[in-house]
Amino acid sequence: MIFSNYLTDQGSVLVLDASVVINLLVTGQSDAILKSLNVPLLVTDSVVREIEQGAAAGRPEFGLLTKAINDQILRLETIDGPALATFFGLVSGDASNSLGDGEAATLALADGFGFIAAIDEKKATRIAAERFPALKLVTTIDILAHERVQAALGAGKLADATFDALRFARMQVRDCQFDWVSSLIGSEKVDACPSLRRHVRRKSLK
Repeated sequence: MIFSNYLTDQGSVLVLDASVVINLLVTGQSDAILKSLNVPLLVTDSVVREIEQGAAAGRPEFGLLTKAINDQILRLETIDGPALATFFGLVSGDASNSLGDGEAATLALADGFGFIAAIDEKKATRIAAERFPALKLVTTIDILAHERVQAALGAGKLADATFDALRFARMQVRDCQFDWVSSLIGSEKVDACPSLRRHVRRKSLK
């Protein structure tokens, strides 16, 4: 597997979508993961509001996110100007070609300033490729597999963190990423992750 090398680009700035933030927060290692990247990390106010909605259902991510912002691990940004027009374009239209507020704000901010967008959802990735062909995208797995993250956590903690993201947040994994994930967490834990079942079925058919 070849992981994205965008995170090693000099001057990289990373804008995190809600799903990526949640994936990392549930690992119990989010501070270590985010700090080890050693790049500016941004979240939009739309993403914060999206995660805040989960607090009403008793989920802990909003409190963890608020702490990460207060500790200046993540920087909160509000989109305006041309990026705001891009945002409205992304949330408008039919369901198959429009996005939720968090995804739209993430892509609009990243595209508007030449930042990198960290986003997992397939539809958002497709729309980004169609509308912003120059936009650089990474996934949660790209972050977890980054050499600085691996060095900071070590193999054992990284495996546990990845497993927790799969169990508690149903982290999405691309076909090309499955072998790395499987090797990291082990086959027994793969079987315990509902979000990986289609990959297991696909492998069994080969």
